[in-house]
Amino acid sequence: MRSFLNSLLTITFALLFFYGCEVEEKKNIYQSPALQKYSKFIYAENFLLKDKASKINKDLSGLLGIEADFLIENKVSFDGEVIDELIDCGKMNDEIYVNYIDRIFGSYLEAIITFEVIEESNNFKITNKPIKYVFYSKETGTRWKFKTNKPKELLVGNPVYDDNPYRTCISKNILEKKITNIFNEI
Repeated sequence: MRSFLNSLLTITFALLFFYGCEVEEKKNIYQSPALQKYSKFIYAENFLLKDKASKINKDLSGLLGIEADFLIENKVSFDGEVIDELIDCGKMNDEIYVNYIDRIFGSYLEAIITFEVIEESNNFKITNKPIKYVFYSKETGTRWKFKTNKPKELLVGNPVYDDNPYRTCISKNILEKKITNIFNEI
């Protein structure tokens, strides 16, 4: 009987010890990006002499890391830390949300860059179109599709203990400004 009581006490203390050491489930809190922080990007028309076209394409290629051509659609992918430089999807707790997604699920960002081009006698009249962004969560397949000046709110399937099941993404207009600078420098 005494051995039974000792065993029972040992098991009881072990259960109390393990239960007392149990990690409390963390409540994640999502914060949307401050949309008013990003002013509306305004595109201007650019006039480019045809003999400067190869310089523009070279500069675009250098910026985008692909063989770019302003006469066609340019699709480029970004991964890693550069994503949070280009877009803002808010925060999860104190962590930038795109970094949170990348750490948990893996992620990448695609940008489709196009221009409206009107060919005239010796030059091109060029207007940047809004950049189409798609932010992907690799593991879950979740996609946030949005454009320059048009944030997107997405209902996520698993809001991770959060009362807010929506996640919002917006362009920081960094890529838009860099592209515009290329045209303005010519």
